[in-house]
Amino acid sequence: MEGHTDWVVSVVFSPDGMKLVSGSHDNTVQLWDVETGQAIGSFEGHTHSVTNVMFFPDGKKLASGSHDNTVQLWDVETGQAVGSALNGHSDCVNHVVFSPNGKKLASGSDDNTVRLWDVVTGQAIGLALGGHTGSVTNVVFSPDGKKLASGSDDNTVRLWDVEIGQAIGLALEGHTNSVTNVVFSPDGKKLVSGSYDKTVRLWDG
Repeated sequence: MEGHTDWVVSVVFSPDGMKLVSGSHDNTVQLWDVETGQAIGSFEGHTHSVTNVMFFPDGKKLASGSHDNTVQLWDVETGQAVGSALNGHSDCVNHVVFSPNGKKLASGSDDNTVRLWDVVTGQAIGLALGGHTGSVTNVVFSPDGKKLASGSDDNTVRLWDVEIGQAIGLALEGHTNSVTNVVFSPDGKKLVSGSYDKTVRLWDG
């Protein structure tokens, strides 16, 4: 599948597996037909490299984060931006993820914060979630959508209560290098993190 003019840094399948979306350092998001391998849409609007792309749970929308410090929502059918870019971060947005019910979006940034957004209104929910002392590399919702986990270049994982916008307990410490990925188990009772320290750690969720 060719179409981007610079590095492709993020790819994800649609929920039904029929489409694929990719984000690139060429500032664009591309939509592909999995069966034919052909490009079926191009989403342009970011002014800097796209870092991460994610499908809405029903596959009708996309979200993308960028080095331009914004998050953008896109309509898959029309290829148009949904509302204005979500502004609030003061540095590169590294990761975006929808809540399981699709009502919220979370973003992690090089400004060391996590932000929550209302998908319908495009407005920030509460204040930025601060506590990390390094770039937030990854964010993930628990299966029930009540908690959020974030990994960071500060070598820690943090848990957040989505409803009240507060940290749950202290930072989870143990890694000796940047945390690159965090994932909840399907039942939400466990959390796993991967790191540049070449280890995987399992935590109580």
